[in-house]
Amino acid sequence: MNSSELDKVRAAIAALEAGEINLPALETLIGTGVSAGSFTRAEAGTVLRDAVQTGSVSSDAILRLLGKDAIEGEQSIRSVGADVAQPPNEDETRFRPRSDSLTGGSVEGNRANSVLGIVEARNDSAPPDGTRTDGEILSERYLLERRLGQGGMGVVYFARDQQVKGENFAIKVLKPEIREHPAALEMVREEVRKTRSLAHPNIVGVYSVNVDRSSVFILMEFLDGKTLDALIDDEFGRGMPFNRAWPLIQDICAGLAYAHDHSVIHSDLKPSNIFITTSGKAKLLDFGIARAARGGTGRFDPAILGALTPAYASCEMLEEGKPDQRDDIYSLGCVIYEMLSGKRPFDRPTALDAQRDGLKVPRIASLTKTQNSALAQALAFNREERTDTVETLLAGLAPKGTGPGAVQSRPVIWIAGGGIVALLLTGIIWFLVIGTKDKAPGLPPQASIPPAAASSADQGRVQALLDQVRALDVDPEEQSLKLGIRRFDAAKQRLVAGQDAEGNRLLVEAGKALAIALRSGKRIARLGSDPDEAAQTKALCQRAGNNCAALDWNGETPRKVPLAPFELDKTEISNEEFGKFAADQGYATAAEHRHGLYATQGLNIVFHPGQSWKTLRDSMGAGVTASAYAVRGVDFKSASDYCSWRGARLPTEDEWEYVARGADHRVFAWGNEPRAIEPAAPLPVNQQPMTGLFGVRGLGDGVLEWVAGGTTTERVLRGSSWLDTNPAYQRLAMPRLVPTGFTFIDSGFRCAKSVDSWPDQAAE
Repeated sequence: MNSSELDKVRAAIAALEAGEINLPALETLIGTGVSAGSFTRAEAGTVLRDAVQTGSVSSDAILRLLGKDAIEGEQSIRSVGADVAQPPNEDETRFRPRSDSLTGGSVEGNRANSVLGIVEARNDSAPPDGTRTDGEILSERYLLERRLGQGGMGVVYFARDQQVKGENFAIKVLKPEIREHPAALEMVREEVRKTRSLAHPNIVGVYSVNVDRSSVFILMEFLDGKTLDALIDDEFGRGMPFNRAWPLIQDICAGLAYAHDHSVIHSDLKPSNIFITTSGKAKLLDFGIARAARGGTGRFDPAILGALTPAYASCEMLEEGKPDQRDDIYSLGCVIYEMLSGKRPFDRPTALDAQRDGLKVPRIASLTKTQNSALAQALAFNREERTDTVETLLAGLAPKGTGPGAVQSRPVIWIAGGGIVALLLTGIIWFLVIGTKDKAPGLPPQASIPPAAASSADQGRVQALLDQVRALDVDPEEQSLKLGIRRFDAAKQRLVAGQDAEGNRLLVEAGKALAIALRSGKRIARLGSDPDEAAQTKALCQRAGNNCAALDWNGETPRKVPLAPFELDKTEISNEEFGKFAADQGYATAAEHRHGLYATQGLNIVFHPGQSWKTLRDSMGAGVTASAYAVRGVDFKSASDYCSWRGARLPTEDEWEYVARGADHRVFAWGNEPRAIEPAAPLPVNQQPMTGLFGVRGLGDGVLEWVAGGTTTERVLRGSSWLDTNPAYQRLAMPRLVPTGFTFIDSGFRCAKSVDSWPDQAAE
C-alpha cells in the first residue's frame, strides 16, 4: 500500500466534502492511481468505506467509483447508507441541489441534465468494441432499437425512452479506448456541458453523458434525414448546384458562428458530422467531443481514438496545436468545397502533405472569381493567412446581390422519399414577406396579404394564428406547422397571380393546419438558468451564509426543450384526495412503515420519529379544515402510486419547470426578485396564488413537489417550501436530489397526464 498516494485520495474526499472539487475529479484521481499501480482498488475501497462512515461520501458513490464486485463487505457499506429504516446521523445523508457532476443518473424528461461518474468496474461480458445489442436497455430506461451508424468516437443507436412515452433519442456508445482514459472522459464531460449550452436550430441537441455498467454513452437529439456525406454520395457525386447548396451552407455557417460566439470550437467538422433533416435543415453534430478526446495532453493518441479526421484537419490540428476557431474555418472550407464539387480540395493528401507539395486549391467552375478566392482563403495552410470568421467566409461566398437588406430567391431543400425536392420561392413572394427581425426559427416573418386578394376574415385569422405560433414557441419541426407555412406561401403566390379563389382556399387550409399545430404541436420550453441568473444564485446563496460552490448549479444549464401536450393538476394533492386513495387501497406510506419523517436543517437531514402524513394532517389544530390542505410527508413511490391509481403520472422535471416559470420565464414563483419566506404553513390548495401556466396554483410557493426522474438511488424534488431559508433554493429552476425512500415533512406532489390538446387551446 502506498500510503502517500492514498493520502491524496483522502485529501480529495475532504475537498469534495468542502465543495472544492466534484465527484468526477475524485473518480479521475482514483482511476489514475489504480491504473498506475499506486494502490489497488480494494485499498481505495477501504479509504472510501471510512469516508462513508464519517458521512463524507455516500455508499452509492463508492459503488459508482469502484464497482459492486470490487468492494469487500458491500453489506457493511450499505448498512450506513440511505436504505436503512433507522434514522441516520445528521451528516450521514445530504439533501442537496443537483449538480451535473454529482448526480447518479439521467433524469426524467427528454432534456436530461445529469453527467455521471465514469470510472466504473469493467464488465468482462461487454463486447470489446463497445457495441451493444439491439433490444438492450441502458440505465434501465433507454431501449436500443436499432443501430444508426458508427464513427470514430463510437456507435450510434436509435433509442426509445421507456419512462416517457413518445420520447426518442440518438445514443452514442463511446469506444472502449475512450472510456479507458480518465483524462479523456473528464474532457468529454466538460465538452458535453459546453455543448448543452448551444441552443441553436442548426446544432443538434446533446443532453448528457451517462454510464451503464461498462458502457459510457452520450444522449442526443434524434433526427430524421441523413448525414451530408450520405447526401453527397447518394445524390450529388459531382457536386451540388449552388442554389441547392447555398441554404445548407447558410445553416452550417449559422450554427458554427453561434458556437464561436460562445467560445466553443468544433474541432472535427466534416460531412459526416453535418446532418440534413427531412425538412432540409442542416444541423451540426459532435461539437467539441473530438477536441475533448484529443485533449492535447500527449497521454493518448488521437488517431487511435478516432478523434481527428486528417482530410478535414488544418495543419495546426495535425501538429496538435492549441485549438482555434480558424481550424474550424479550414474544415468548413473543406466541407463547402466538397459540397460544390463532389471531391475534397486536395483530393486525398492532408493539409500538411498539400503544403509540402506546394498544392493550390483547384477552382470550382460554377463559382465566380470572388467566390473561389473566398474559398481559397478559408483553405490557407497558415492560420494567420486564413479567413478569421465564419461571417467573412459566408459574405465572400454569397451570390451577387445578396446581403443585408437584399431580396433574393432562396430554395428550400428537404429529403423525402429518398430524394431531394426543391421548392423555388420566387423573388416576388419574398418581396411580400418582410419584417424578419422577430421571426422565430423556421417560421415565416410577419406578413400581410393585400386586402383585395383575400377576405379580411381569412387574412386576419391566419395572421393571428401565426402570431400565436410565435408567442407560444411551437416547435418549428412540427409537421402541421410546416404544412401551414407551405399552404400560406402557396396562397400568397396564387393571390399575387390573381387566382383569388385558389388563394383563399389555400388560406383556409393554412389556417386549419396552423390551428392543429397550436392545439397539439410540441412547444419549445426555455429551461435552466442563464449566466445572469446563475451569478445571482451564487450571490444569494453566499449572502445567506451558506457554503456555496459553483458546481451546485451545474444541473441548471440553459436549454430549449420541445414538450408534447400535457395537463398538470391545478393544485397539489390534498389530504382529502390522498386519504381516499389510502383507504381504497389499504395503502401505507414509507413514513408509516418506518415510523418517522425527515426534515432538513441547512443541507443536513434530521429524523422525526412517529410522524407521517396522517399525524401532520391531524396536528393542524381545531378550526382548520385539514382535508383542504396539501398532503405532506408523502414519499416518491407513494406519490407515483397515487397518480397511477388515478390514471395519471408524476410530471417530468421539464414539464414542471415549464408550467412553473410561465411565459415570462420568471425566477421565483412570485417574480424575479427574492423575498423572505414567511414562517407559516401553506394555504389550502384552492386558496394558493396562481403561480403557473394554465391556471395552476402554488407551484414553487407551497410545499416541495416530487417529479418523475432521478435514479434508483436518488429522486428529485422541485419548488420550495415555507421551511426554506436560503433564497437560492427558492428558485423554480433548482432541482434537489434526495436518497430513495426518504420522506420529508414538507414534501407533497401533484399529478400530470399526457393529452391530445394543450390546456389553453380549445378543440374545434
